[in-house]
Amino acid sequence: MFANRSMTGLIGVAALAGAAWAQDDGGTMIVIDGSGSMWGQIGGTAKIEIARDAVERMVADWPEERALGLMAYGHRREGDCGDIETLLDPGPLDRGAVNAALEDITPRGKTPVGASVRAAADAVGQSGSVIVVTDGLENCGADLCALGRDLAGSGASFTAHVIGFDVDDADGQLACLAEETGGRYIPASDAASLTGALRKVSAPEPEPEPAGPLFADDFDRAELGPDWTVENPDPSGFIIDDGALVTMTVEPGYMGDAEDQPNVFRWSAAEFPDGDWDLSADFTARMGEVQSLGGRRAIVQVGRHADVDNTLSAYVYRQGNSNDDLWLRLRAMSGGTETRAEVEIAGDLRGYDLARILRDFEEKGARLTISKRGRDYIGRLEMNGWSMQEGGPEVIETDPIQLLRTRGDPALFAGTLGSEQTVAEFDRIEIVEVK
Repeated sequence: MFANRSMTGLIGVAALAGAAWAQDDGGTMIVIDGSGSMWGQIGGTAKIEIARDAVERMVADWPEERALGLMAYGHRREGDCGDIETLLDPGPLDRGAVNAALEDITPRGKTPVGASVRAAADAVGQSGSVIVVTDGLENCGADLCALGRDLAGSGASFTAHVIGFDVDDADGQLACLAEETGGRYIPASDAASLTGALRKVSAPEPEPEPAGPLFADDFDRAELGPDWTVENPDPSGFIIDDGALVTMTVEPGYMGDAEDQPNVFRWSAAEFPDGDWDLSADFTARMGEVQSLGGRRAIVQVGRHADVDNTLSAYVYRQGNSNDDLWLRLRAMSGGTETRAEVEIAGDLRGYDLARILRDFEEKGARLTISKRGRDYIGRLEMNGWSMQEGGPEVIETDPIQLLRTRGDPALFAGTLGSEQTVAEFDRIEIVEVK
């Protein structure tokens, strides 16, 4: 998954209609009830006809770039809980094919909601979404609450929305399935309310708007002060100077490498909100010169750090190999298990002016950010008015990694995986709650 997605600035979203097929995402599967009860009438019109019309109206407004599939159950055989069919695999939008497939659904059989959602989830994948239109309750033995918990418990961003069409969900099973996956349950009683429900769940979720920072530090003082804790402090390696935390290599390593790593700066007075957030640090860094056989193995990090077994950081890393690659990485250790996303952002042998890039890091600087959205965490590098290549993007992101939880304080580090020194100046760090 870890391609350079920053360049599009897109994040896979969990919203039903926001599942983007172009982003390695399975898209959205519509699941239509084809059980015998769909021949029941509302206002003189069969429920299956009302459902076809409502779905066709939704598909007419469906964005071209969003993948869509169609599944039905109970439409071929009576009394068969295994009567589940994928009519259209999730893929590029084909309105004509969707409408034709809807016309072929002839209600006959049972209502295997759980097995259908399980099959749809397998089809759309971990970041996909499902919308179920059903006029009946599960009657093939599935526990819909347990199914929802199972689908949500994988750490994926899969979402199921359920529309109960002329059905009394007295035990709350349909609602529970939706809510356990972060989706919505909406009852509908007629054509107008069914059309409205489909519009609600298929509307793309707007990108969350960042609020002002909950916590911010511009280092505009003479000492680091009591709001910060320095792990294994070596005062020869840092100073507050001219509104910046200036730090340089004391011992080779990085934050999260070893318990005795000197000068890991933890912002112990700041707290992360319970929901979504951005943690950002503005910096300049002297990461060495271009050399014929590789260069300095420099690293600049911003993260959430508790200890070496529980740490999360986004960092710029100069690999210092023969190609002298530069990478943006997002690395997490949770209970001693590592998860990592990375993207190569520059290299000496691929048409990059590495000398200019290193100079821009030192003179113009950049911003490193970790963004949390639900269970997804993304690393982001924003250049201050410059780019890695002429005409290239000024924002680069990793793909997301998925974590159930993180802990620790906001933290900063700069160093080298070798004998040379890296010097970084952190001008600002902030935590922004995203709603």
